[in-house]
Amino acid sequence: MPYITREDGEHFVIPSYRDVLTVKQKSQLKKEILLLSQSYGEYITLQKKSATQYEVAFSPDTGYLLGESLWHNFKKPLDMIYCEVIPNTTEAILVIVKSGSVYLDGSFPLDSIPEELIIFLTQQNNFEIYVYGDVPISQEPEAGKFSFEPSSVKSFNVLDKPVFPSLPLLKMYQLQLVDPVLKAQGIGVFPTKQLLGVGAVIVVGYLLYMFVTSEKEAVPTQTTPQVNPYQLYLNTLSSPAPSAEISEFVKKLQIFYQMPGWEVSDIKYIHSQINADVLSNGGTIEMLSKWADDNQMHMIIKKNGITVTKFIDVPKRSYPKYIYSIDKVISRIVDKMATVNPGNNITLGNFDRKGNFTDVLVTIKVDKISPTILDLIGKQFNDLPLVLHDLTLSVGTDFVLTGTITIDALGS
Repeated sequence: MPYITREDGEHFVIPSYRDVLTVKQKSQLKKEILLLSQSYGEYITLQKKSATQYEVAFSPDTGYLLGESLWHNFKKPLDMIYCEVIPNTTEAILVIVKSGSVYLDGSFPLDSIPEELIIFLTQQNNFEIYVYGDVPISQEPEAGKFSFEPSSVKSFNVLDKPVFPSLPLLKMYQLQLVDPVLKAQGIGVFPTKQLLGVGAVIVVGYLLYMFVTSEKEAVPTQTTPQVNPYQLYLNTLSSPAPSAEISEFVKKLQIFYQMPGWEVSDIKYIHSQINADVLSNGGTIEMLSKWADDNQMHMIIKKNGITVTKFIDVPKRSYPKYIYSIDKVISRIVDKMATVNPGNNITLGNFDRKGNFTDVLVTIKVDKISPTILDLIGKQFNDLPLVLHDLTLSVGTDFVLTGTITIDALGS
């Protein structure tokens, strides 16, 4: 959800977009913020990190930033995890901070929290961890709960009371309309006081310059860098090509054929991660755990079963050189799918306008196809402005696949 409403009625917002903008001139910063706000919301917070860097968060809703407010409460540790159970629900508030910036915040189902944390098992961490209530995070290994290696934990703190109900409302983390925020920071306003203050210095400097030299030298004109109106389009497509991701997914799928005494029931690929729900076919958990370790995978025991995860490393593609009309992009998808996955298998989502381009979520149904056909479908996406959202598949006998391929199609 985009925000969590506290009992006192205050909204704590999960922003739609966060970024650190590096600029040399405030006019450039204003242009970038205005451009991004068209896509991510008219309410922002803006924090100055250095002379040339600003941290900005965008949201379509007003309120206070959830992650930053909780992070501030714990004195802004460099790496932090906070998890607090929400009373009378099966969800918890989760905030993850990495290298001094909020990586993730929001309200999550309790059984999905280990999946959000597992990516950090492959990284060097120094987390200060704070938990309240019966959340699926433990200091020591415990059935049904997630735990880090001791070397990744700076401190582990079990709190006596929840923080969220009494979390202070900090003005610095209050989302407000873009215009007043920019004016409060002196961005995009005429600096009258500053000009009056230095006016005399400029005049004296000019007279001294005229006295010292009799020749006027040409000074190169410095122009303000222009913001590329298609930068968001370029950034979105600066991601792995769907064809490459699907090809790599199919290769990794072969590994699951060799799982001793276990079989895959459902499998999902999203954000470079394969999550495979597995069922015992006579094998033990010990056998599965050893097999997972041998294949650089992770095994997660949840209340509703066991999931094995595998990460895929696919390099990002180059920036696109052209932008095509969204109608043309969708037409090409339909025509290409007709040759490898015939039938009425394509569903279009909303045409979501994002500044100078349109984003359409395209869902492609597949029914009892082989991994080879899935790879062939992926190859049809070559050179198209698409982003792979996810693969959600059930696995049948002989690894036939049924489910959906979801992609974002981008165009003018």
